[in-house]
Amino acid sequence: MSQILEDVSDPTLAKLVERWFAWRSGDAYPARKSIDPTELGSSLPFVWICQREPELDCYRYHLVGEAVNTLYGKGLRGRSLGEFLAEKTAARLKKRLDECLASGLLFHSVAPQTLHDKRHVVVQRLFLPMTGPSGDLDTILGCTRVTDNIAENARQDALSQEAIYASDGTRLKIGSAILTMYSADQLY
Repeated sequence: MSQILEDVSDPTLAKLVERWFAWRSGDAYPARKSIDPTELGSSLPFVWICQREPELDCYRYHLVGEAVNTLYGKGLRGRSLGEFLAEKTAARLKKRLDECLASGLLFHSVAPQTLHDKRHVVVQRLFLPMTGPSGDLDTILGCTRVTDNIAENARQDALSQEAIYASDGTRLKIGSAILTMYSADQLY
């Protein structure tokens, strides 16, 4: 069994990882066209797909589960990062998405976040690279799930960790998510 499947204990995220591996069909990465949302069951509300638009130097969301829309207080389908995030936060997220696609690595993070409604929570995220219509890595299958509520004064003590995996699921690195977009700003 791959280490990412051993490490990701949340059943919603684990289901997405399991399906990502199944959709690869012997390739290093699954093709976006191989994704079947009906196979995600109860994980679907937490899943999103965004694609890089190189001509605009941005990412646009094509599929966004209702739980993710609720986290941001608005529908994200069809929007680019800059249309719903502050400029600084959008730039950080774009950098992380660029790193995922450039490296072909899988990212799993756990970090505190303050939501649009000022609730303080712990959020787990997955970034799983996929190939688009051109066959290039230009799409990310992701998952964003609140896994705990925390008090505002406990935010600094909350678990903040990121793990990075090779495309075969081998763990390459575990470190602090402090320097990522997930915990650098109080509001995200």
